[in-house]
Amino acid sequence: MEKFILFIVCYYASWLLYFQMFQRPLFLLYNRKLSTRPISVHDLPDMWRYGLKTDVIVCAYLTSVPLLASISQAFIQTDFLPQFMTFYNAATAIVAGLMVIADTALYSFWQHKIDASVLAYLKTLKWAIASVSTLYIAGSIFALLMVAGCTYCWLELVCAVSMSHGTFIAHGIAESIVTALTGTALIGVLVVLIRGMRRRPNNPSLSYYSNNQFFNHAALNPVYAFIYSLGVNDKIEGAFHYTDSDECGKEFNDLYPASHGTSEKALNTNRPNVLFIIWESLSARFVEELGGEKDVTPNINRLSHEGLFFTRVDSNSFRTDRGLVALLSGYLAQPTTSVIRMTNKLPNLPAFPKKFKDAGYETTAVHGGDLMVFHMSEYFLTIGHDHIVSEPDFPPSMSRGKWGVPDGEVFEWVYEDIQNKHKEGRQWYTSLLTLSSHEDWKVPYNRIPDDEIANSFAYVDDAFGRLVDRLRQTPAWDNLLIVVTGDHGCNAGEPLSHDKYSHIPLLMLGGAVKAPRRIDTIMSQSDIASTILGQLDMPHDEFIFSRDVMSESYKYPFSYHTFINGFMFRDATGFTVVDNVTDSAISNPDKDREHKGRIILQYLYEDLAKR
Repeated sequence: MEKFILFIVCYYASWLLYFQMFQRPLFLLYNRKLSTRPISVHDLPDMWRYGLKTDVIVCAYLTSVPLLASISQAFIQTDFLPQFMTFYNAATAIVAGLMVIADTALYSFWQHKIDASVLAYLKTLKWAIASVSTLYIAGSIFALLMVAGCTYCWLELVCAVSMSHGTFIAHGIAESIVTALTGTALIGVLVVLIRGMRRRPNNPSLSYYSNNQFFNHAALNPVYAFIYSLGVNDKIEGAFHYTDSDECGKEFNDLYPASHGTSEKALNTNRPNVLFIIWESLSARFVEELGGEKDVTPNINRLSHEGLFFTRVDSNSFRTDRGLVALLSGYLAQPTTSVIRMTNKLPNLPAFPKKFKDAGYETTAVHGGDLMVFHMSEYFLTIGHDHIVSEPDFPPSMSRGKWGVPDGEVFEWVYEDIQNKHKEGRQWYTSLLTLSSHEDWKVPYNRIPDDEIANSFAYVDDAFGRLVDRLRQTPAWDNLLIVVTGDHGCNAGEPLSHDKYSHIPLLMLGGAVKAPRRIDTIMSQSDIASTILGQLDMPHDEFIFSRDVMSESYKYPFSYHTFINGFMFRDATGFTVVDNVTDSAISNPDKDREHKGRIILQYLYEDLAKR
């Protein structure tokens, strides 16, 4: 019996050492620059202590199978455990190694722990691979092989030593009873470790202890974060409930009042042709006019003085699938799921392009890459685009990169398409989703050779500037409205709590614009749809999460941004970042801003559940 207990305890301890002495130090060393402040030795004890709380849960999961196998061997009188453990150790070493490497490597891109959302990328693995370099992929595979191999050897060593004193086969009735009772007791211990002793089951907040989100993420076990997210990732109804639904509705209506009165007209026509450019990852970080880096996007800077330039826009999320819905449905992004994947709900979302289709416009969606990613083709068609043009539709003569046809060549195609439509007298609306300013940042351009990220934005800016300048010389310009904004920002290592994390530009220009103007009003990305529709005198009551910021009803400017299980609320008093796991502010606490953000979150999920 002592051998049986020794094996289980040693196996459990081996995994605990793995997470405490290898996984957590690896995560810290690789991602240390993402901490909002320098990490000192005084920070480490709490990080390890709170990390232990979720480490013990994962170790209990991993030990449960060997425990059940050991109990089974005691009764079936066959010594199969060594062979079984060899297979089990190999499998768990690979799976754990994959999660540890993925969590460590992806954190610099997403700044949240690995969760079930990564599974969506398996459906479009080609495009996930395209976002990183070959060297990065090779390095990751090598790291996985090394980690999995060393972990397997470590587990095999522990098993060999702890099982070296004989088999666990029970002899006689008395020993069988003792084995059964001991095994049952150990199962009970593991269940308690997994679930906890409190009324509510354990959750990731066990490892959250600091107002520095990086410290919390370093403490949280990545395997536990992934397992937990499998059960809650797409939960909608009742996911966030802070107050009575009726009271929530009243407070929400105060924040998002129905548009009334007239919009201040900044256009000289209410039926222009519209080119809506959704620029991949366009962040204020690269726009000098918004306090960003100098000379990265000189054309945006130049053209910002020739149109309506909105300077205080916050994106609603951090990924394209969520940013598209914010822009083209005026619908807020969700922190735990992505509505674009809920194909049964897509027909019930507000549809910005459909407003133009219903007004007699020809509507088109253009993208140089694969629109099958994240159900984008289905979404584009559902919300009112008559046609979609993606990589397979472009001539074979056009060059191809990892992501598809480079934006420069797509912009050339769009120019010709606009000229053809103008000659034929067609009224049109086009959504253009760019792709070149995306990892792995490889573009056919080399103006900023020492910074490949900035260079990719400079490339798209150059193509954008040439498109605008060419259109200006044509008759199509007179009745043209060009709208350009980002689908989300580009954090590139900035923490979520950074003031500029979600800041994106919004520029409207073209012959349809009366006069240049700079608009410094705080607004959300989701407000863009109603603001444009208000300028065109098109009704937009169904866009309940979108406000016309140029209307008389826009009296309380604020913006709302979500990230993985958290949100940011900004108004004239400042901005607050809230983590939903701990239900507490992790940056700039403010009771009023926190409350308003929670009201919006509750109403959003209640509305989504009904669509």
